[in-house]
Amino acid sequence: MLNDKYDVIIGLEIHVQTNTKSKMFCNCPTGYFQKEPNTHVCPVCLGLPGALPLPNKRAIELCILMGLATNCDIDNEIRFDRKHYFYPDLPKGYQISQYKRPICSDGYVDLNNDVRVEIERIHQEEDVAKSTHHTESGTGKEYSLIDYNKSGVPLIEIVTKPCIRSAKDAKDFATKIRQIARYLGISDADMEKGQMRCEPNISVQEKRKWEYKNGMILPIGNYKLNAKVEVKNIGSITAVEKSIEYEVNRLIEELEQGKEIVQQTRGWNADKDVTEFQRSKETADDYRYMPEPDIPVIEVSEEDIARIGEGIIELPDEKIDRYINTWGISEYAAQVISSTVETSEYFEKLQKELSTKLNEKDAAIEASNWLMGTVYAIGNLDIDIKDLSILIFAFKEGLLTKSSAEELLKECIEDNRDISDALDKIKSEKEDLQGNIDNIIDEVISNNPKAVSDYQGGKEATMGFLVGQVMQATKGTSNPNDVRDILIKKLKK
Repeated sequence: MLNDKYDVIIGLEIHVQTNTKSKMFCNCPTGYFQKEPNTHVCPVCLGLPGALPLPNKRAIELCILMGLATNCDIDNEIRFDRKHYFYPDLPKGYQISQYKRPICSDGYVDLNNDVRVEIERIHQEEDVAKSTHHTESGTGKEYSLIDYNKSGVPLIEIVTKPCIRSAKDAKDFATKIRQIARYLGISDADMEKGQMRCEPNISVQEKRKWEYKNGMILPIGNYKLNAKVEVKNIGSITAVEKSIEYEVNRLIEELEQGKEIVQQTRGWNADKDVTEFQRSKETADDYRYMPEPDIPVIEVSEEDIARIGEGIIELPDEKIDRYINTWGISEYAAQVISSTVETSEYFEKLQKELSTKLNEKDAAIEASNWLMGTVYAIGNLDIDIKDLSILIFAFKEGLLTKSSAEELLKECIEDNRDISDALDKIKSEKEDLQGNIDNIIDEVISNNPKAVSDYQGGKEATMGFLVGQVMQATKGTSNPNDVRDILIKKLKK
């Protein structure tokens, strides 16, 4: 429903649970997924009187690592604050977070379409508990249960400036953040397990009546900015785009009907593909931020930052650039292969193995073709690199066709057979068949008189059938081009 009258303005808040063994301010284990409720708890994460928080050093390092990977400035002093609000999933009545002095600030991420998403801040905080809502069978009474296993798990919040202009760009940014988190081991970022959550803030403004300045949306003249809406409960990257598109259309429809937009929080209903009202949006003043008195200022030296920065490996954008410009593989293949650490590592190991007999560029192209085709089709990245290389070399040397090679690979995986032994057997059979290739071709000609007659009558397409018959008889070990040449000579006598 977008039209020429309005602009879309989006800011994203992304929460990412970090990969640590213990919680943010206590020693309780973080591996709570599918565990018995309220078994990973202690006085600290339950907010019991007298319990004192002890910051998790590794969690802070991972927050800094994310900041460095997204081009942020890193503060040399870490200060924690209390963010107050009353809700059953927050046992202390406040969340330990950061307010005016985040660890990381003023960063950016570049998307593949030359769009730069500016990051306002990345700060450290603790996660809250999990609430589930139920209805009692028989009586129909509603009740809620709280599981505090998740309470206190380390969380980093990435907040962009209101600089995103489309739902697709928002989705692409969230995808990039997930890739970075996974590449650097910051988080598994599994949205189904709640390890990553995205919350877009969306507004629509009349064209040419606002401006973006110093990271803020400002009105021009007497124009009154329309309020923004936050959407929560988004459980997938795809839903980020869908929820924004739905909400933009809803907001424009309300404006066109002359209604005033009210600042609010809405939830995404994935079953209905709609957003639903939850509550009026709180402001920073509502949270009554105050410095956390139980955690002193933590100093971070430039040496600490440099040491943490050593954990940054080659990220997807850099890999894509190298794969395309150095190795010559297609842009699409480069993007797919670099999408996960696992596939990029497998590809580069295969390329290195193939480079023992091929030049670097040919090895990369061959590795890309087999990974994007055969390996993905089989759906198994556990295929031994050396075995796959042996098979690829056998194909390159003409020992068997591509389809025969793929079939052999599947059979060896299913039957747990050794590829080298299987290829030795094929090589031996091929040598036996090659000595008898003339007889095999003569037999195919003799057994297919109609096809022979059709070819000699001018139906050259019939040659493909005859070649196929020979290939079948030789179990795919003959070179189809050689077979074609012999058939043509014999049939044109």
